[in-house]
Amino acid sequence: MECKRTSLPGVKESRRALNFEYACRKGGLMLLVIIILAALAGLFSVGYFSSSEKTNSAHSVKLEYERFGRLQTEFTVKITAPVHSSGQYIFRLGGDFNRRFEIGNIWPQPDRMYSRDGALYLAYDAAPHPVDFSVWLNITPIKPGKAVSTLWVNGGPAIRFWQFIYP
Repeated sequence: MECKRTSLPGVKESRRALNFEYACRKGGLMLLVIIILAALAGLFSVGYFSSSEKTNSAHSVKLEYERFGRLQTEFTVKITAPVHSSGQYIFRLGGDFNRRFEIGNIWPQPDRMYSRDGALYLAYDAAPHPVDFSVWLNITPIKPGKAVSTLWVNGGPAIRFWQFIYP
């Protein structure tokens, strides 16, 4: 038995438009799956591709941070330096750091904190720690895009690191 197709009055079907819709649905599902997998992997915030660790050339400071973040979403940066004979530490954050991020909480609190020549300085006078000295910064991105920052500790070699902030 042959089925005859009837069209509705005022409706003009286009085979090309129907094929395009089908392709969009099929491709859209694949795109959605790819976006979900990328998010789970940390491409947009905390995760495998986002978490990063860098050490300077002298191995005198280690930085743990997130490469990817979202605008106005706080995340933590950890800076670790080995025991320094004088017990004094001066952390300097420069580059795009002051222009693109806002610091919320610093632990432990520095003895002095100041800004000079576009760089942020955190000074700890007497940090009597028998083990490595670490500082945690809770920072909030205030501008989207790629930010390239630089970290120095006690005037040693720098660590350049980048972060991409999604709007």
